[in-house]
Amino acid sequence: MRNFRWALALGVLVQMAVPALAQRQSRELSMGWKFLKQDAEVGADTSTWATVQVPHTWNAIDGQNGRAATAETPAGYYRGPAWYERALDVPADWKAKRVFLRFEGASLVSDVYVNGQMLGQHRGAFGAFCYELTSKLRFDGKDELRVKVNNARVEDVAPLGGDFTVFGGIYRPVSLFATDSVCISPLDYASPGVYLSTPSVSAKEASVTAKTLLSNGLSTSAPVRVETQIKDAGGKVVETESQKVTLSASTTQPFVQSLKVKNPHLWNGRKDPYLYSATVRVWRGKTLLDEVVQPLGIRTIALTDDKGFLLNGVPYPIYGVNRHQEKQDKGWALNKADHDEDYRLIMDVGATAIRLAHYPQSDYFQDLCDRGGLLLWEEIPQVNEMRTTPEFNANAETQLREMILQHGNHPSVAFWGLSNELNPKWREDGTPELEKQKALARELDQSRPIVGAMYGGGEKSSSVKVPDWMGYNVYPGWYGGSADGMGSTIERIAQTQGKRIALSEYGAGSNYRQHMEGAVAELKIQAGGPFHPEEYQTYVHQRDYEQIVNNPHLWGTFIWVMFDFAVDGRNEGETPGLNDKGLVSHDRSVKKDIYYFYKANWNPEPMTYIAARRMTPRKVASTQVKVFSNSESVELKVNGISVGVAKPDKVHVFRWENVNLQAGPNRIQAIGKAGAKMTTDECEWILETTP
Repeated sequence: MRNFRWALALGVLVQMAVPALAQRQSRELSMGWKFLKQDAEVGADTSTWATVQVPHTWNAIDGQNGRAATAETPAGYYRGPAWYERALDVPADWKAKRVFLRFEGASLVSDVYVNGQMLGQHRGAFGAFCYELTSKLRFDGKDELRVKVNNARVEDVAPLGGDFTVFGGIYRPVSLFATDSVCISPLDYASPGVYLSTPSVSAKEASVTAKTLLSNGLSTSAPVRVETQIKDAGGKVVETESQKVTLSASTTQPFVQSLKVKNPHLWNGRKDPYLYSATVRVWRGKTLLDEVVQPLGIRTIALTDDKGFLLNGVPYPIYGVNRHQEKQDKGWALNKADHDEDYRLIMDVGATAIRLAHYPQSDYFQDLCDRGGLLLWEEIPQVNEMRTTPEFNANAETQLREMILQHGNHPSVAFWGLSNELNPKWREDGTPELEKQKALARELDQSRPIVGAMYGGGEKSSSVKVPDWMGYNVYPGWYGGSADGMGSTIERIAQTQGKRIALSEYGAGSNYRQHMEGAVAELKIQAGGPFHPEEYQTYVHQRDYEQIVNNPHLWGTFIWVMFDFAVDGRNEGETPGLNDKGLVSHDRSVKKDIYYFYKANWNPEPMTYIAARRMTPRKVASTQVKVFSNSESVELKVNGISVGVAKPDKVHVFRWENVNLQAGPNRIQAIGKAGAKMTTDECEWILETTP
């Protein structure tokens, strides 16, 4: 939960800077875990188990190395059961409280035991889950937690397909926390128990509805007072509502309050991501029983065919990237520093939106996007395949509930997604269930558009009529066809749909260590082949973007993908186990050329970058030089001698043809000018000569 609470540092409870949350105490269970990568009995001896730290995955290496499938590992990496164990060491003074255990994410199916008694099973890799364990604890210093996690494919749990490694493990944080007997419930699909909405928003006034799920753990009724405060970004209280309610014994019930914010300061994306906060407190007399704090961004969103995406009633550009929650040698087991790094890179390239592909991602990353103004497309992992069984449908709807209830308070979330690239069978057979899922999403949240993503060519299937708006994954010049065909493909699909579409994916791959001199446009690329030169990726994206920019048939675009990511079944571009379509390398150490192309187009901060800088040594003396810059003009110098001043084309590319290099090292300099501002870049190219 995104609350200010007591925190545990190295096993010692320390008070955070906001003392009002002293009523809810929390420990993050990161250290002291024992781990066994095989199945075992619930009470198995753990003396020989490995010691690990959570977040953790057992596929950090084998999930990315691209090794061939074997009888033991038919997926090419271990997909099966494993066990975690640790002491709980619950404070004795928690005995008078209610105690809960919350997992933010464990992949794929998790069985949780305390002192040998099963708390429950969670089926799904990406939603949080929470249990109350008060009655299972002994409070004797010997309480024990065990978790069996299994990432083997099962027919009733999405994802059943997908071009990505399904990492196993407890890969997001785990917290143990205590509340009063009367509290704001954390058990509604592990949501915060406070649900915010803004039914009406105008320049003069915004109405805010706060629905709070109150839980009475007492065997007697409980008279309480529920207070909701809205604070501005500076912490000043701008509105308060307080009401009394008597909770029946041993029940959980919703309580709704309505508030007004005068002259609201709107959350306006990257332009002005202004955040209020909503604080809900439960009081018994003058005693604070519980408190939950949630982000509140007051804004409206809409999609229209004539103007595209509207934020607060005004057209707002959606040029974004797709992001997997994954990094080299870490898999899905990311820490806050990893999320921070990804966030900074996405902000730096200038994107306005992110598609969280292909599943809900961490609370912390979404908090970052709230504060930075990045719009999010969040979707359930219904990838490639579905099933029509009651078990699969129930689980898909559970994952949908988890996503919306857990993340619905984030103003950054703009779209709820139902599926990605359903194959031909499920485009038709899955339509009735998609209709049910849409109805459920609309019941839970009426404020956001419901979207889906389909591979280009599926635009006539029945399933694409289900979402409010569709995105299409289109790869001309990579998976067949010519990069020149992007514009005609967009127009054809939009005409078939009868309204605007999004490019939910587009792009091309590259190994930044591979290069090609000469006319890359003439290269007949093999997407699954061993040669993925960086220059060809740049060429495809340039041609794509020339046809995308200001295209009236589009309501948004999302590059596939921001970061290279693990697909253990791939073997291409001389890098096994990798999808190399990222703008940034798998370990985040290299920003590929195309990163700077988009930065020149999206980020207004002055910049100049020489493309193909890693193509050295070279063998051709006469070459084209390209520079990406948002300058008004760029001067090119080779070995200190000016080659001339160039102007940009419509996608901020500056070109010089037939530039001659001398044998040996060549100093290449680019000087960009925009008014009085100057930006520079330089690199060295070595020309090899044949004896």
